Amino acid sequence: MIVGLFIRDAYRGKEQRMIGGKVQKLVDKMIREPNARPRMVEWFNPAQLIVTGTKTVLSSLFGRYSDYRLIEAFNNQHAEQVNDYAKEYMPDGKGGYMVDEDGFYIPDPHQERDEIWIDYVCDVGDGFNSTYSVAYALTQQELPLQTSGGLKHTTKRGDILIFGGDQVYPTANSEAYVKRLIAPYHMAKGFTGAPHPHVFAIPGNHDWYDGLIAFSRIFAARKWFNGWQAPQRRSYFALKLPHGWWLLGTDIQLNSDIDEQQVRYFEKVAEQIDPSERVILCNAEPYWVYKHKYKDYDPVYNENNLAYLEKMLKDRHIGIHVYLAGDSHHYRRFEYVPTLANGAEDHSLKIEKITAGGGGAFLHPTHDITKRVLEETTYDGEAPLALERKKDFPSIAQSRRLTWQNFLFAWKNPLFGIVTAILYLLICNSLLSVDSFPSSAESYAAVISSSWANIGRSPSAFIWTLIVIAGFWLFTDTHYRVYKWIAGFLHGATHVAASFFIGCGAIYLASTVFHLSWGFCALLLSGILIAYGGWFIGSCIMGIYLFISLNWFGRHANEAFSALQIEDFKNFLRIHIAKNGDLTIYPIGLRKITRKWRKSAQRAEYGPLLEPDAPVGKRTDTEPKLIEDPICIPAVRASRQ
Repeated sequence: MIVGLFIRDAYRGKEQRMIGGKVQKLVDKMIREPNARPRMVEWFNPAQLIVTGTKTVLSSLFGRYSDYRLIEAFNNQHAEQVNDYAKEYMPDGKGGYMVDEDGFYIPDPHQERDEIWIDYVCDVGDGFNSTYSVAYALTQQELPLQTSGGLKHTTKRGDILIFGGDQVYPTANSEAYVKRLIAPYHMAKGFTGAPHPHVFAIPGNHDWYDGLIAFSRIFAARKWFNGWQAPQRRSYFALKLPHGWWLLGTDIQLNSDIDEQQVRYFEKVAEQIDPSERVILCNAEPYWVYKHKYKDYDPVYNENNLAYLEKMLKDRHIGIHVYLAGDSHHYRRFEYVPTLANGAEDHSLKIEKITAGGGGAFLHPTHDITKRVLEETTYDGEAPLALERKKDFPSIAQSRRLTWQNFLFAWKNPLFGIVTAILYLLICNSLLSVDSFPSSAESYAAVISSSWANIGRSPSAFIWTLIVIAGFWLFTDTHYRVYKWIAGFLHGATHVAASFFIGCGAIYLASTVFHLSWGFCALLLSGILIAYGGWFIGSCIMGIYLFISLNWFGRHANEAFSALQIEDFKNFLRIHIAKNGDLTIYPIGLRKITRKWRKSAQRAEYGPLLEPDAPVGKRTDTEPKLIEDPICIPAVRASRQ
């Protein structure tokens, strides 16, 4: 056993040194060469589509039958269930703090912690500029903010950093984590002074694409993440916070659900939570929104173990007052404030449900749902809770305006046109034949007529038409079957029709304009014209389809905005539990990210390696600001308990 532990620790140490050296080399290169910094993921790049699709299928298959969370639970069945931040760290009598065998601070059972700051960020690890802009703001020792009424707040960097899911894009592996997450955060805060802040993370679906292997090595191996210590043992966790607050982080894997071992873990944690205490629940997905959008079409959002977890806490009279999630790359807040018998609102018992997935990934729309109030079902037969929609960032109006950029789909996603170019060539090869090639005297209408007549005599034309329509049917939003059948058929049929008319136009031009007879040159020219038409027209049809789907039917929000690769409108949360027990959430937004960086002129001891390349007075649009006024949940006073 001792030999095994020695080998394990030696391996971890060697692995950490290897990663550290690799990170430092990459950081030095990124500082010297801006082109070495990763760009936003091009989701409609054909190569990316193939890789992402393949890994999604494989991870779903193996994740279902080989759940890494079971291994975690077995390896840590005797480990501490709760990380205690309600206590101060135990002093060592030498000006430092007592640590355990792994170098992590030991809580002092006799010294209560007065207050704590927590930073919460989701959906990071995409393009460098967006990821580093958030990391640069988040790691400042102090961040001054101002409310709409002019009241100034000085917020502090978190004692704890919470990564709320999808720490890397497009798919998880060690190289992607190093390049898109570890290196940018190393440049922002590679080292810290004692007492070192801690980091915890819950995985999103993108973290699961390698079976959670890279995620577990970085966040669940009890080592360092740049300037943060990472005491986490599992892909889920429980933190005990000052003044009766708890923070629970869940791992919903790929199926929006938690496993049985995780349920047992949280049941044991719940035994330690007093009914007078309150919970912050972190999930990788805002299932309260997804349930509203998809509950009529997808049973996953109606019955799962997340619902069981909520009910289990409620049955123990433990209140969940803050729900945090990412996955949707925007800021959106819903709120419920209970009313007392005298008609007054009791803000100490209100419920906040916040989506804050703006850590670096492309922007998602906020007009995908239109309702101002969500009816939230309860588990005890009481009337549903009316959750009022309080704030969106960007606003719904801004989000709608941004969607118009889908008409520039061909320019924003130039490589996607390769797919439609090849597709149109294959379709035209089956729809058109030597009989379609006109004489120089024929009109375009005559070419269309003769080609249409030939289609009925071509079995391959019928087969290819079915294949193309089926392909676009598979692409269509899967949650609503009626929409999938109708929109999928119309979308596919539009591409088939477009390829037919483009093909007829190509052979007409080859014959009448270039005066070519049927042969190699005519085929070559027609092929070039069809491919170019397929690249441009096919891409435009895709952009128009996404625009109509989102703006008219609220579908394809992910595809419509991933195509735009919008880096701006980033956000993160800063949470403060004050000495009087009040919990305050500061929603912080960056309307525009910084796109030009320079080496820090006067770097502090643990400060950033790069800073915005603009005078301080001209950084107005890129400076972090409050998205809305701070959200406060007052402590439950003794008279109310």
